[in-house]
This record gives sequence, structure tokens and C-alpha cells, in this order.
Amino acid sequence: MRHRLIWWAGLCAAWAGAVRCGGSDTGPANPASGAEEETERVFLPEGSRCEQVVPPEVLRAGSADPNCTPRVESVEADLNHDGHMDLRRVYLLGCPTMLGEDVQPEIMCREADLNYDGRKDIFRHFRAGEVASEEQDWNFDGTIDAVLHFAGGNPLSVEFDRNHDGRFEMQVLLQDGNVRRVKVDAVGDEHYDIYETYEVQTDTGQPRLISIGYDLQGDGSMDRLVSASGPEQGGEAAPPAAPAPGEE
Repeated sequence: MRHRLIWWAGLCAAWAGAVRCGGSDTGPANPASGAEEETERVFLPEGSRCEQVVPPEVLRAGSADPNCTPRVESVEADLNHDGHMDLRRVYLLGCPTMLGEDVQPEIMCREADLNYDGRKDIFRHFRAGEVASEEQDWNFDGTIDAVLHFAGGNPLSVEFDRNHDGRFEMQVLLQDGNVRRVKVDAVGDEHYDIYETYEVQTDTGQPRLISIGYDLQGDGSMDRLVSASGPEQGGEAAPPAAPAPGEE
């Protein structure tokens, strides 16, 4: 099992770095201001995953000013000054509330070209100003390789397309930033076949594999649950683990 834990430690380190890459999420307080290379845009660039549409719930909320209509605008930046926009932020410019309170610009989405090849590679989506999900293209081929999901601003799960076929064969569920459960589609039939459960070691703070479950029938339920401390080909079945966040 040692090689498995070493592999997961590397994966977690890479995942943690990917979450942090791309700079600040908040953007300028006023989307029309910022660095000199930023220019206000109103069009949707080709290949963008950041929609420039006012959310329906904002339109339904109403405004104290009947002449005000919420709108969405974007700001772009050429970070390496090569003539191509490498960073794009999309903001919601709302109207005063029914109580007459002013509403500050709200970040909705941010996308960046990490390798300056003219194609965006990372897309972070926000909901009510809080990060909700992030799509990542690790090998810069234009296909999403990983999707992270957040709850309360904290990472909840991440899905991986390990063979770059456009399908996600692995899902990692997280708790307090640590790996809690791993699900793997080893057969390629879009059903999870292997379920790994981890717990955080109190002495090292690192996740430790405690059990592995197998779906041998392909029916979506575990047919065999083996303790990680048991023999390689058998051992007593481990007790069912508590559900990870997102599995309740």
C-alpha cells in the first residue's frame, strides 16, 4: 500500500497547487478600472466558458430604480504583452436593492490562459461572489481534465479525466482539505468500480487508506469491502465508512 499512498501524496500536492494557480479571485473593486493593460470588453471571446449573462434570480429580485437594468461586463488583460488577452474576469453590475442600497460589482467568472498559447486553460465560476466550481485543462489541449466543486468557499470534490477522453473516471471527495473518499471507474463503463476510503492520521496530518471496496457486478453497489490492513488478496471486511461530504 505504500506506493499507493506516495502516489496520492503527489496527486494531492498537484491538486493543491492547481487550486491556487491563476492569481486573485476578487478582481478590482471597479471592473472599469485596474492596470493599464486591462480594457473593458462587451463581447464573448471564442472558447470562453465564462457566460456573460445576468442570472435569472438577479432579474427577479427587482430594483429600487425602475430605470436600472442589471448588466454583465467583462475585463480582459494581456499579462505578457503579446497582443492576446490572457486573463478575463466577468462581473455582475447590479442595481440598487429595493431598500435603496447600492450594490458593488460582483465577480461571476474568471478564466486564464496559463501557457500563453491563445487558449484559456482554467475557468473559475462564482455564485453570490463565492467560488462554486473550477474547470482545469492540465495538458493545454482544449479539453477539461479536472473539475473542482466548492461549498462555502471550501473544496468539496474534484473529478479527473485521467486518459483525456472527455469522461471523468475518478472522483475525489474532500473533507477539510483532505482526501476522504476516492471513486474510480476502472472498466470505463461510466460506473465506479473501486471505492477507497481514507482517514487523516493524527500524527502526520496526512490521509491514510483504511479500506477498499469493489463493485464486482457493475451494478453500482459494493460487493466486497476489504480493510487496507488485511492481506493483499483478502482479509476481513472493513466496517462501512461514514459518508463523505456530498454523499449524504
